[in-house]
Amino acid sequence: MKKWISFKLSVQIFLGFIFLAILFHLLVMAGIIAPDVVWGGRIQSPHELIKMESISLIILVFIALIIAIKARWIFFKIAKLTDYVIWLIPLLFFLNTLGNSQALNPMERFIFTPITLVLTLISLRIALEK
Repeated sequence: MKKWISFKLSVQIFLGFIFLAILFHLLVMAGIIAPDVVWGGRIQSPHELIKMESISLIILVFIALIIAIKARWIFFKIAKLTDYVIWLIPLLFFLNTLGNSQALNPMERFIFTPITLVLTLISLRIALEK
């Protein structure tokens, strides 16, 4: 897998997707994008939407920080710690892919499932870096 795509390019692509995901979730929270395309189309109230989207944003920012540390862009002294935590990211995206494949909304099922599968593979590439 390491020969297919470089670590640097993997990090750049992954963080680009994370940035777009953060923007997407902010637009959902702002009401610009319909809430039925997130959380499997199962959100029942505006309060629940804000709560769940806030959780999404916190997770995405945490993931971005872990990847930036692994790439040694920030917090160089704790970069070694990310060698263990980083393995949670491909697992999380794999589980998200499974969840997206079961979504009620076709957009989430047919657009976001392949995206999260690609992110699973890219994050796996990042995690494999020594």
